[in-house]
Amino acid sequence: MKPLQLTFSGFRSYIRRQHIDFRGHDLVGIIGDTGAGKSTILMAINFALFGTATWETQSSKVLIADGGDGALAVTMDFEARGRPWRVTRQLSRKPTGTVHKLESLDGDEVVHGKLVTPRIVDLVGMDNKTFLRSVLLPQGKFEQLLHASGGERAKILKGLLGLDILDTVVDRARQQRDALTPTIVELRTRKTALGDPRATAKTAATEAETITEQLSRLRTAQGAVAGLLEEEKRAGERHAALTSMREALSKAAQTDAPQQLRTLAGLDREITAQETELAERAEPLRTRREELLTGLGDFRPGGSQANALTSAVGQLSQLHERIISAAQRTERHRTEEQALERLRVDAAAAVAEDMRHEPLLERAEAALSDRTGPVNGLKSGLATLRTGLADARRLAAQRQDLADTKHRFDVAAARAAAELRKAQDNVADVEREAAAADAALQDRRRANAAAHAAHGLAPGDACSVCQHPLPDGFTPPNAPDLKAAERTLDDAHRKAKKAREAVNEAVAAHSDAQVRAGRATQDLTAHDARAQKAIDALTAQLGPFPLESEDDAILAEHLSALQRATDEQAALAEAAVTLRKSKIGAAAKAEALGRQVDRDAAAVDREKNELTRVQEGIAALIKEVPEPYRPDGPTPDAVVAQQRAAGREQEKLAEHWRMIEALDGELEKIDLQRRELGVRRTEHVTKPATAASQAVLKLRTVQVAIAAALALPEAPDIEVTADVNVHCEWAAQVTDSALTAATCADDHLAQFGEVRRRCAQQMGAIIAEAPTGGKPLDEALTDAIGRKAVADRTYKEATANTVEYDDVVARLKIAQPHVDGLDALVKLLGDGKFVADAVHERQQTLLGTATGLLRGMSLGRFAFGTDFQVWDEHTCRLRDVKTLSGGETFQASLALALALVEHASSSGGRAEALFLDEGFGTLDQTALAEALDALSTQASAGRLVVVISHMLAVAQHVTSLIRVTKSPVGSSLRWATEAELVALADAADAEGLHL
Repeated sequence: MKPLQLTFSGFRSYIRRQHIDFRGHDLVGIIGDTGAGKSTILMAINFALFGTATWETQSSKVLIADGGDGALAVTMDFEARGRPWRVTRQLSRKPTGTVHKLESLDGDEVVHGKLVTPRIVDLVGMDNKTFLRSVLLPQGKFEQLLHASGGERAKILKGLLGLDILDTVVDRARQQRDALTPTIVELRTRKTALGDPRATAKTAATEAETITEQLSRLRTAQGAVAGLLEEEKRAGERHAALTSMREALSKAAQTDAPQQLRTLAGLDREITAQETELAERAEPLRTRREELLTGLGDFRPGGSQANALTSAVGQLSQLHERIISAAQRTERHRTEEQALERLRVDAAAAVAEDMRHEPLLERAEAALSDRTGPVNGLKSGLATLRTGLADARRLAAQRQDLADTKHRFDVAAARAAAELRKAQDNVADVEREAAAADAALQDRRRANAAAHAAHGLAPGDACSVCQHPLPDGFTPPNAPDLKAAERTLDDAHRKAKKAREAVNEAVAAHSDAQVRAGRATQDLTAHDARAQKAIDALTAQLGPFPLESEDDAILAEHLSALQRATDEQAALAEAAVTLRKSKIGAAAKAEALGRQVDRDAAAVDREKNELTRVQEGIAALIKEVPEPYRPDGPTPDAVVAQQRAAGREQEKLAEHWRMIEALDGELEKIDLQRRELGVRRTEHVTKPATAASQAVLKLRTVQVAIAAALALPEAPDIEVTADVNVHCEWAAQVTDSALTAATCADDHLAQFGEVRRRCAQQMGAIIAEAPTGGKPLDEALTDAIGRKAVADRTYKEATANTVEYDDVVARLKIAQPHVDGLDALVKLLGDGKFVADAVHERQQTLLGTATGLLRGMSLGRFAFGTDFQVWDEHTCRLRDVKTLSGGETFQASLALALALVEHASSSGGRAEALFLDEGFGTLDQTALAEALDALSTQASAGRLVVVISHMLAVAQHVTSLIRVTKSPVGSSLRWATEAELVALADAADAEGLHL
């Protein structure tokens, strides 16, 4: 895994969006004040990959920045397994707003949600815990891999060095074996279930022939019984139906409905007589009411004058109010017109005052404008002179810095030339050592071949090379050990490779140093020319002057002239301001009065128009008043006179209506009594009669059903709307018909019972002669049919299963050896011994590489033992890592981390980056230089190495630098410029190791 670019926002101290493009960079340093947010950059990388923090926490929401919008977002492009990927994660304090997405940038694979982290673990070959112990080393946790247990180290090595593929192999083998095992079990089960299909088919054919003969006899008996059963069924059905109807008839006949109908007929005649008497009382009252309505004439309801009087009273009242209101509004309008004329006179006076100020203000502003140009020219010239003085002083100060830089680059170029010569000499020595090691190995190989050729030979035997007899006393030589010579040669080759790489690096460093020294010389020469040009330009304007003097002393004459011009300008400006204020006040007054005149004139016009509309409305309302009550003119007295006349007419009409209402009350009482008689008939006659008639109707329905079954006459029907007297006679007729039907039904029931008894006797005799085996006839027949079907099906299935049986046997012969092979592979790899041996071998190789790195960092003092203990050349014994000092522990941990990266890449692993957070402060200057050289080697191999440190020496050594700053609005980051890198290098040389 190698990051390409990182974008994040709302992440801990970073509120605004930040972006880092790692492409084109190999060794990157991150510097900044304590608490600025340096470590947060590594936390963002870890969160992008694994969606969690670099420390134990219950929720990743602790990473959301305070003061932002309550959400964080991280997007990172990275390479893994040779392909580019992009992971996007968003987290919010709200219930919604969480996003986890992984997509390939060269294909169509997209993963969302909880599947993102497992897919990334598969891509990078390690989980978060392993990542934090070997690739991203957080502050204070460098030593975790060094102090890890054996099992934890084995897990880390398996992931980083590609050995976890063995776990994948055994898992897939186990999955395939487990997937095929049910198939094997199923095939064996099917074979057992199939049995011997050929023998089963023969037995089933014999049994089917026997059952066929039994079926023939049983079907003959079944036919005879079926006829008798049908006859018995018909007799039983008719007997049951007639019995049901006979019982229903008996139940329906148990009613007193005919007697109830006779009683209700008498009550109905009594109510009819009372209704006739009430109708005779109401007739004269209705006649008197009609006479009174006739006397009202056109004022009766529906007449032409029915609503005219009421309407006239309302209209006259409304007309009186409008006439009074119109008089009041006319007086108010006259007063408003007088006030408007006075306001117009005041407005004209204010306009005249405003016009008097206009020429005075123009003359004052013209005088002020004439002085503004010279003052601005003096100010601009003075500012230009101050800028020139500042530039001259800055150029003078920078000259010494450039001279120091030139000297430092000259020294660096000389040092790089010395290092180049030293590296070239070292290459020659190492190549001679490699040639000697190769020659020694060839000698040992020849001796080894001779020993193998003579193995097992004795004096007198033929030589395997020349075929001559071997002399007396011949003893086969021992085969020399080749491994030590091979290791010596491998070591020599590695040293030669590193020496050549060192020469290449020294050549590049020497060339770079020469370029920088030449550029520094050119910069110093150009700077001297610019500084002299700036002094000459100032001298031409000011005359000779001492550059070290203050600006005010050098520019005293220019400052005095500017002060005089400024004072004159201020006096003119004050006079213009006074006049402008007076004119603004007069103009504002004139404008305000003008607006008030416009508003009041509009109000007067609106009032005049409204008064005209009111008067027109009064004239229209007078025309709407009915003719008999219309006033002679629009005066209050004429309207009041008509109101009084209309009131007298209303009182006369009210008396007639009171008499009519009294008659209506009498008629209402009579109607109420008639309604009560109607309710009495409904409750005490109609409803009981209806219930009684329903009972009689039910009796008739049953009688009709029996009559239809026995061909008897039906009882008469009745009209539902007939009165209760007719229903009384009809009930007596229905009762007589029901008694006749009951007698006839009893005779038919006796005949049906005799037929059923005869059929039962004949069926018993037939069943006794049939081969039922003691079972009922239908059950015996069904059983025989079932056994015949089972025999036929068994024969058919056995015949068909013969092909399946042969197929199952053939498939078992093919599948069983494959499953046995998978099971053997699972047993070989599943116990962990093979994987453990592979991990142990890679571990020893890793410790060998780490030892080379650790010796370089510790100047040959420390090396790793086989069990991760550390060999100390000073004490000549192994030491537990817990006894190491802080600096020694950092060196050992860094050596292990670098060795892991080296071996992971060379063995197909997936660690193409290394992230280090602090830890360099425990190293002295020599150890620090060695550690940084080791990191540079990793970066030059194409890996990304990111280092966080407070040490100037670290910042000086890296090729790219990120500067982190913090402000009240949050942290921010940017790439350091070339000038800043040079300044940091100078600071490291001048001030020591630390920032």
